[in-house]
Order: sequence, then structure tokens, then C-alpha cells
Amino acid sequence: REEMETKEYIKLTSQRAGVEGIPSVFRRVYNVDNMPIRGLVRSKIWFGIKVMASNVKKLFKSVKLAGI
Repeated sequence: REEMETKEYIKLTSQRAGVEGIPSVFRRVYNVDNMPIRGLVRSKIWFGIKVMASNVKKLFKSVKLAGI
């Protein structure tokens, strides 16, 4: 319990929540459960494009918040 009250533990738990939210975003926003693709290679490429779209979206959001 003492360890749970430290700032480092709280920081780690907030990072965990962020990581666990990523699959949920991909399912809700990018609809990865129902991709109109057949084949392993094509599905990997399709998913990679969706990941890149998510990263670009985050980049633009952070640049906008920074005021650059």
C-alpha cells in the first residue's frame, strides 16, 4: 500500500490505462474487427495503414496543442 501511493506508481498506472485504451480505439474508430480484406499479407498492410493514420492524427493533435 505504501508503494501504491508513490508518484512513480501513479505514473505507471496512468500509462497502463493509455496502453489498454489503444485496442479499444482501433475497434471503435478504425473498425479493425471487420476489415474488407482477405489474406494475411493484405490484412497486415491494411492494419499498418490504420496504425499510421492513428499516429498521424496524434501527431497533428500534439502539434496543434503545442502551437507550432
